[in-house]
Amino acid sequence: MNRRRPSRNFMRVFSTFGLVFAVALTAIGTWSMADERRGSEAVAEALDVEQQGARTFLTVQFTTNRGEVCQSRLRVTVDANRAVGTGDRIRVRHAKSDPCLRVREAGDQSGWLIVLVAAVLVITFAIVTYVAWRRPRPPLPLRYAGMP
Repeated sequence: MNRRRPSRNFMRVFSTFGLVFAVALTAIGTWSMADERRGSEAVAEALDVEQQGARTFLTVQFTTNRGEVCQSRLRVTVDANRAVGTGDRIRVRHAKSDPCLRVREAGDQSGWLIVLVAAVLVITFAIVTYVAWRRPRPPLPLRYAGMP
């Protein structure tokens, strides 16, 4: 079976687009983590606990440092908070720019996963882009044709 290789132009466009996408994903993930680090922690009251199979979702209400009262839904990832019931209090961490929208449990480190995956994508697409854009090697002289 003879498989056709993708064209050089297709590989150049695909790899360049992938590299730009991976760099943008890394930048957005890094900015998001930095914004969450600039935010602060608050004590939140669990208003509703919802079990969906092995996952637990909480609806919490808390007050930010600026006095905003926020209500948010978050997924429980810290083992200590899996047994939280309605009315219990937990510590949450909210972002500085959108405190009511971007809320996580205190101690949740899942934000690093996106940055790690994005960094691996940047490295992969950088290698593919280099291979697609480099000049092809010239063929060996005929005097070396029969050598191993």
